[in-house]
Amino acid sequence: MTSTAVLTEDSATIVAEEGGRFSWAITLAGAVAATATTFFLLTLGAGIGLGFLNLPVTAKGATTFLTLGAIYFLAAQAFGFAVGGYLVGRLIGPEAENAKEEEFRAAAHGFAMWAAAVVASTILVGVSSTLAGSAIAAGAASRSDNKAASQSYWVDEMFRPALYSEQVIADKAEAGRILAMTAGDLSGADADRIARLVARDAGVSVEAGYNRVQRTEAEMRTAADNARKAASILALWTAVALLFGAAVSVAAAISARWMDDRISFSMAPRH
Repeated sequence: MTSTAVLTEDSATIVAEEGGRFSWAITLAGAVAATATTFFLLTLGAGIGLGFLNLPVTAKGATTFLTLGAIYFLAAQAFGFAVGGYLVGRLIGPEAENAKEEEFRAAAHGFAMWAAAVVASTILVGVSSTLAGSAIAAGAASRSDNKAASQSYWVDEMFRPALYSEQVIADKAEAGRILAMTAGDLSGADADRIARLVARDAGVSVEAGYNRVQRTEAEMRTAADNARKAASILALWTAVALLFGAAVSVAAAISARWMDDRISFSMAPRH
């Protein structure tokens, strides 16, 4: 992009600007600045936040920590996009056009910067996930182990106070397989089978065994429902954060243009 300037005794005024109305170079520069700023703030916040985290973490403490983390993530992302939008708005330069067109041009650059930053972040996450395949597999195995441990605990709870024996071990294994295959949604025959195994090994009535099975089934459903709600909240929060980031990017770019318009270029010294 080139500009033509008219020089007078005390000023230089840009009177024409050639080239495209949209600059991908400026847009990508803003996207890089926004991504880098957000990454820095998130890394800084994670380091400080984990430093203040006390172990072991209670359920209430974990909820508070995650809530504060989500708020900080929103603020860090907003600040990063504000930096990128401001940079874009100042770099696109003035044009000989009306205010509405200039605001639209700034908004378009700010929105494109936001989109480029989001796409770049997504690509980086995908590449990192591919390169860290072993770590992801280990994480998946860890989650699977946690699920299996929870299921084993539920089975042990149903069979208490049964003594360890080959028969009890076999009955627990059968109950665990049924729970694993049904994912906590037991049919009448499956619930009756587990209840009879519990009654025989724990020395309780069949009715008491059935009550234990129902309690375990309810706990498994609650755990699954909590996991579903957590995933839903995460998705919605991410969408809100991205939408807010887009608004901040556009607003920052337009504000930067307003600021740039109020600055006149003059050869005279400024005070």
